Amino acid sequence: MPSFLEYWDPNEWELFVYGLLQDRHGPTNVLKAPARHRGDHGIDYYCLADRIAYQCYAVQEPCEVSDRAEKQKAKITLDLGKLRSNAAELQKLFGSMKISRWALVVPLHDSIQVNKHLTKKSDEVRLCGLSFVADDFEAIIHDLESFDQANVMARAIQRRSVVIGGQPPSEQEIVNWTGASNTLVATLTEKMRKRAGNLNDADLNSAVNRAVEWFLERENAIEMLRTSAPQLYESVIGVISRHTERLCFYGPPEFGAPSEILRTELEALARELKATVPNFSNASAEQLALGTVADWLMRCPLDFPPYAHV
Repeated sequence: MPSFLEYWDPNEWELFVYGLLQDRHGPTNVLKAPARHRGDHGIDYYCLADRIAYQCYAVQEPCEVSDRAEKQKAKITLDLGKLRSNAAELQKLFGSMKISRWALVVPLHDSIQVNKHLTKKSDEVRLCGLSFVADDFEAIIHDLESFDQANVMARAIQRRSVVIGGQPPSEQEIVNWTGASNTLVATLTEKMRKRAGNLNDADLNSAVNRAVEWFLERENAIEMLRTSAPQLYESVIGVISRHTERLCFYGPPEFGAPSEILRTELEALARELKATVPNFSNASAEQLALGTVADWLMRCPLDFPPYAHV
């Protein structure tokens, strides 16, 4: 499934989950539990028909698997505790209904340690003897893979654009990388000379440095995705890899001005990124495409006529 869904503002995540729950249970079966007016009882939504309460949670900052698991476990402990501390108010809310499930809904669940924590906390809640909690009560966790994927896609298309803020490299980083990558820079310089025509050495070096900057900015963006949004990372890498393989297989075009070849490849890659991740911002798709084209120029999937082998 498209994995651009790792970038979430908590309020946006809550609204997104509301749509998915309506798809799952029917729009008339899902009730909000607004926190604004004396609320926040450890649930965001509940379904009377299926006797399940939902709490939404999205980790805001980038984190590794273990950090995300610890944050999810802390959220579970906090909000299940509210079932006890707000028992009187929740009894008024649920009436005669006894909830059999409490579900934490997160963008990504990838640690079995969270499951173990849920089992422990479920036992604790059942032992409290709360009047609105069923004997078979279980606390569970759902992520995006728990929902119908067609519904996820349909709801996702309505989301605002995803912007990837890759850190631009510093001048010193560019100098250091260039000094350590003489062969790649030499290849890039030769191709940029074809592209630039009769530029003087200073302007040619400036063009080369700009391409290196695009490449390093892409690398920073991809590394950020790898650590903070692994599903999105896999989608982006998949697009780039498929496009690179096709380019290597077809070979460079026999004819065409360098500017035309560059524009064609750049626009094709950006389109494919947008098609795979529909709400990628144009700027983010272009940022990744520019850095990838720079990489192709250095590592030889892309060249301009006249070719050395001809």
